[in-house]
Amino acid sequence: MKGLADFDSRWDQTARTGRGDVFEDDRLLVATDFEGGNGENVRQIAEDHYSVDLEKEPGEHRFGGLGYYVCLGLRNKLPEGRTVRVRMNATSEGYWGEQSASMVVRHQGVWTEIPVPNIHRISELPDSLDIDIMLPPGGTSDEATIFVSNYHWWPYTEMLDWLGTVDDTPVRQIGTSFRGRPVYAVEFGDPANPVMVHTQTTQPSEMGSLACKAMIDYLRSADPGAAEIRSRFHVCFIPMTNPDGTVLGFGVSDSQGRFPCFEGKLAAEHSPDATPETRNVWSYLEEKRPWLFWEWHSNAWKRRPGHMLLRYRPECLADEGRRAIWLDIDGKLLALPDTHHGNWTSHDEGLYQVTLGFQSVVNLGAISCMVKQHDKFPIEDSRRHAIQCLHVAADCYR
Repeated sequence: MKGLADFDSRWDQTARTGRGDVFEDDRLLVATDFEGGNGENVRQIAEDHYSVDLEKEPGEHRFGGLGYYVCLGLRNKLPEGRTVRVRMNATSEGYWGEQSASMVVRHQGVWTEIPVPNIHRISELPDSLDIDIMLPPGGTSDEATIFVSNYHWWPYTEMLDWLGTVDDTPVRQIGTSFRGRPVYAVEFGDPANPVMVHTQTTQPSEMGSLACKAMIDYLRSADPGAAEIRSRFHVCFIPMTNPDGTVLGFGVSDSQGRFPCFEGKLAAEHSPDATPETRNVWSYLEEKRPWLFWEWHSNAWKRRPGHMLLRYRPECLADEGRRAIWLDIDGKLLALPDTHHGNWTSHDEGLYQVTLGFQSVVNLGAISCMVKQHDKFPIEDSRRHAIQCLHVAADCYR
């Protein structure tokens, strides 16, 4: 049964024959068979009450077999707007239902947040949530259909379509994914200038790609601040690093069932076992030799109060002058609204020695950080936050 796989004519059709599920009666269509969708075993459990199981991450890595990303579409088939309840069931060892802080709705390209009172924990089901979702009135397929997720998801094919409009600055292919999907970089300014590189982490289905888009859109603008950054720096972006995982609706995995974010060291060592996704980014970093490399990620957990900075110790840098810049940057980032310290990593501390960020510090002498934006905030607030972070880096460089 076809659900919403071709809701948008641009969307990749892989999910139609692979992962995904469809439920339909004379009142409602619920589907996850579209690009980036995640959810299976969609069923009705009571009147206007439905249930969906989050699909498990593939592979043998630390998140393999767990589910914590969900993305489903709902189409109202009745003429009046109404509220339905959807139970979302994860497999995350009692963690997902207790920690999920937010759900977002995309309707006709516009993001809104589901009110917190509409998100219900279920005491006897710690890995499930009941979500009250307001459906628009039935009408055309576009008007009557909404998409619900715990992340601000962005389909890879929509990113490609947007990249096709970027005609005022260089866009170039820097590699391909395991399944052959192109990976692109967007570049601003004179390559002879000091280089900054910003990328989505090599995890899919997250808001990091939209943070990159926000900064790219800003640097393309006529804003005087954007013009100054373009004149002083060579600023580079890889807005989507794991297109296979994004298309397939994975949370952290690639199409091989591997966890590329925690395999960056293999790429830095030029191991033949490195994933194409990490190898693409590392080769680009070796080419550009940036003074700053930030990875952009997102999160939706209650235990994180806002945008989190996963930080590497500046002491890992040998260059004393660059360490001073780094300390200045970190201090100013932490002064931004809703921005908090997450954790530290150094040679003998923390969990992130194997990431591309840490490898860029110890092998390339870059200032690095993983910026984990929180999905509970309106998307425009997160866009502004990304641009503020970009200005902090530019203002602190000397």
